[in-house]
Amino acid sequence: MRVNPFKVLAACAAQWSRYRSLLDPAATRVLGQRLAELRTDGGDRDAAADRAAQTLLDALPPDAAAALREDGAQARFSGSPSAVLHQGYGVQDLCMLVLDSNPMVGPVYGPVRERLLSEPAAPWHEGGDPLLIVLSGDDGRRRVPLFQFEAGTMPWQVVLDVNSVLRADLDPWGAADWWLSDSTWWQSTPASLLGQGRDVELCGAAGALVSMDTGE
Repeated sequence: MRVNPFKVLAACAAQWSRYRSLLDPAATRVLGQRLAELRTDGGDRDAAADRAAQTLLDALPPDAAAALREDGAQARFSGSPSAVLHQGYGVQDLCMLVLDSNPMVGPVYGPVRERLLSEPAAPWHEGGDPLLIVLSGDDGRRRVPLFQFEAGTMPWQVVLDVNSVLRADLDPWGAADWWLSDSTWWQSTPASLLGQGRDVELCGAAGALVSMDTGE
């Protein structure tokens, strides 16, 4: 059966929670290497996609591999690989899932990711404060939203406090969305209140949100 490797990889992204459980750590590691080759600029992207798709199909149980082949059974696509989608997922989504553990993929979370990444940001450098929100895009590059800084590289203390409450280390996207989305508390974004003497309110609102989520 002739398959489009980009479609196979996109279909895997659409059901990654299922296929991830069927791959052993060694296979996942090799798949990551193949996807990293595919993500890099230059070279033969079709050949890189073929290698990644074949690695995936070879590592899966026969029935799961057959299902992916069915999803990818179509003539080769000569346009942009990013235009090859399965249920709204593309090969770039699988790259983010496997290489970056980035859950913000697909037709629902992808637009949220792009909205948050459109905010001013700076490249992330190792050694930065672990309480800062760090986000990564479809290129895999990590960046730090600049709203978190009072001046230069000095973060707002209230940002670090709120990020700790929101567990930004575990869910940076959720924390970023809280800061950068209009709030019913203030009819503006929490980030817009930084430096306005509203630190106690910000901490209180973050604490209330966490309490609601945990049922405390």
